[in-house]
Parts: sequence; structure tokens; C-alpha cells
Amino acid sequence: GGTYYTINLVQAFKVLPDEQQPEIIVFSNQADFDRLSNETSYPYLTFELLNERPLPKWQRGVNRLMNRKMFRRAFKGHLDALFLFQQCGYLESVPIEKRIYWIPDFQDKHLPHFFTPEGLQKKDERSRWIASNAHHLILSSEAVYADWKRFYPEHRCKVTVIHFAVTHPPYEHLPIEALRTKHHLPPLYFFSPNQFWAHKNHMVVIKAAEQLKQSGNPVVIAFSGKENDSRNPGYTEGLKDYVTSNGLGDVVRFLGFLDRAEQLQLMKHARAIIQPSRFEGWSTVIEDAMAMNQPVIAADLDVNKEQLGDNGWYFGVDSPDILAKHLVTLNTQNQSVTYDYRSKLEAFASGFDSIIQDR
Repeated sequence: GGTYYTINLVQAFKVLPDEQQPEIIVFSNQADFDRLSNETSYPYLTFELLNERPLPKWQRGVNRLMNRKMFRRAFKGHLDALFLFQQCGYLESVPIEKRIYWIPDFQDKHLPHFFTPEGLQKKDERSRWIASNAHHLILSSEAVYADWKRFYPEHRCKVTVIHFAVTHPPYEHLPIEALRTKHHLPPLYFFSPNQFWAHKNHMVVIKAAEQLKQSGNPVVIAFSGKENDSRNPGYTEGLKDYVTSNGLGDVVRFLGFLDRAEQLQLMKHARAIIQPSRFEGWSTVIEDAMAMNQPVIAADLDVNKEQLGDNGWYFGVDSPDILAKHLVTLNTQNQSVTYDYRSKLEAFASGFDSIIQDR
């Protein structure tokens, strides 16, 4: 999530006037920097090796003897701001007031049964540390900000809500007919591209497809995404078993993990995009759809309504019947939506830039 956020943030900076585009130092390994550089072609991007190599033995010995870090590797340069700061000894020299933190969401508070006790403790400890120590925190939606105030009311940091936006790599050069043939899709289909995590709620979509097939109004729905959930190892297989045992293989397709360009081209030519998730901080799937002016059928979460406004078709997370009605409507009527997406990119970049300038 952090990597994807960073790539889109760098892309968004390119829509700002040249004199406002910040110089960005990337702390990473060479391979990750090369990926970011190639994907963004951002003109003011430089690289700093994240120097976490072990200290010499004698320095480690002194640290142990003194029971504190007398010696440590540290970044010696100057930064105006440090974003996505994680616990990292090499960057501890950057003052706390220059660090900008980001928390994507509080799924652990709303759906704790999807986490291990250790995972819940780790997330809460990090959030509490940020609440007590950080000077600057970015949140991606007003819904997440409401959660922040609810769960950490004593926080001391300055909070800024910035809706992130996406920039797509080239994809429209891919022949859609060939992609449909490859993935056994008809000209009319719906697409739900999500990771196969249990909270993404694929079953409500399958149940809607089942209802429509039984009523004589079948529609084809395609899923894509990585088909593994370490917290729920049998999740994807359970979905596939349900589809097979109920004879739904002709209306529900599992496409697996797709190349990004293929995924985007299939999204572009779908009848609509379905986002059934039980929880989101700010949905990348919805953002992708908005960037290509595609209709979205989404769970009626507050954050989805914040993101889509009046342009969404909403249903309850446990309401396959309402979802089915939307599918029938959009299957028979070619609905269109139009977003001024460049203004969203500008707001993303300028909102972040204003935090840097305000420090």
C-alpha cells in the first residue's frame, strides 16, 4: 500500500507547475528506486541507499557495554520533510517535526476478527506512538479521520485529510477483443478487481450472480487479484468451491493476478466496476474506475459515498438482492459518468505540497 501510494504521489507532482515540483530523495535499495524512476519519469528524483548495514563489531560492543546507542548509522544530509517514516535507525537523525506519517485506515478496529492478536497489538502500538509523538499525520478520508478521533482522542499531531488520486500506465494499446478471448469473457461483463482477502466480500457478488442466473437474467462477473490471504488461507478456495458446487462457472470467472495494463483495459471495457468490500480507507479500485470514467457499484460505506458522491450505485454489504438489481439496470442501460480527474490529481499534489510548505 505504501509503495502504491508513493508511486501515485510522485506521478501527481508532475501536474504541478515546474517551480512547485519538489526534489524527492528516495531512501530504498537500487532496484526499488529504478522501478519508481521508470514508472514515473519524474525529473527531480534522486536516490539514497537506505544504509542499514550492521555497525563494526567494536561499535556494537561499545553500544552493548554502555547499554545505549553510542554509535549508529545516520543520514547526514538535509531534508525539508520525510514521508512514510517507519522505524529505521538510519533516519532517526531527521527531527520528529519534519516527519510526516500516514495511516491508511483502521480496519483492525472495525474488523478485528481478520487479524491475529499479535497483529492487532502491533497496529495499535504504532497508532498510539503516532498519536503521542508525531507532529504531522496524513489521513486519506474524512471517514478515517472520524475513526482517528474516536479511537485516539488524545492525539497531539496536526492531521490533514488528503484524498489520494491515481495515474495509470499505458494500457489502451492492448486489444480488448484479444483480452476477452484470453479470459473467456463476453462483450458485456462486470469486473471486481480486488485482493482475495476475506473483508473484500466477494461472496455477496457471487450470491447476486446466483440470484440473477436463477431468475433468468444472467450476467457475467469477473474477479481478479492475488488469490492468497495469509489470515484466511482457505478463503479463495471456498469461493471457487461454492461457484463449482452451485453451477455458476458460466457466470463467475476467476482471472487470477493480472498484469496491471491488462487489468486496466478490462476495467475500461467492463459494464461497471463492483467494489463490495466490507471496509476501505480510500478505495484504489474506485479511484481507478473514476480515472477512466467508469460506473461503480459499491458497498454503502461512508468512505465510498465520500469518494463517489451521487455517482455511485450503492448496496448493503449483506444485500446481494440490491446488488443484483443494480447489475440488471447497468446490464441493460449503458450508464456513463464523467469526472474532472485532473483536478483530483492537482488537489492530491498541492495538498501534500502545502504540508511541506507549512512546516
